[in-house]
Amino acid sequence: MKKTMLRNCIIMGVLVVVMAVLLMLYLRAAGSLPGAPGAVYNDGTYTASAEGFSNTTDVAVTVTISGGKLADLTIDASDETPEVGGKAAEELREAILAAGGTHGVDGVSGATWTSNAVLTAVTDCLTQAQG
Repeated sequence: MKKTMLRNCIIMGVLVVVMAVLLMLYLRAAGSLPGAPGAVYNDGTYTASAEGFSNTTDVAVTVTISGGKLADLTIDASDETPEVGGKAAEELREAILAAGGTHGVDGVSGATWTSNAVLTAVTDCLTQAQG
């Protein structure tokens, strides 16, 4: 029993090390992840949209990059429920601008669809900005 447990622990340790090495190699090849702190972007204005709670119109975002960093963010969630999705869009705008991207920004409780749409669209814009 003890030999089996020791063997399993060694195998798990080796797997963790292998996965860590593979992740480091992937990140080195891919550069920084969109929305990650310290990411550098190409200046310009980028747009994207994603499906929110409303089935009629997607949530649209426009990201402005200046000096290689996120400078401004516009979110059009006008078809979302104003008290829920609209409020969430405002909160997410402030959080994303403060963070300089989407990394570490959580969705707004009670507005999951709108939050996911905003974060997806902003990540898409930041991916475009990385070229």
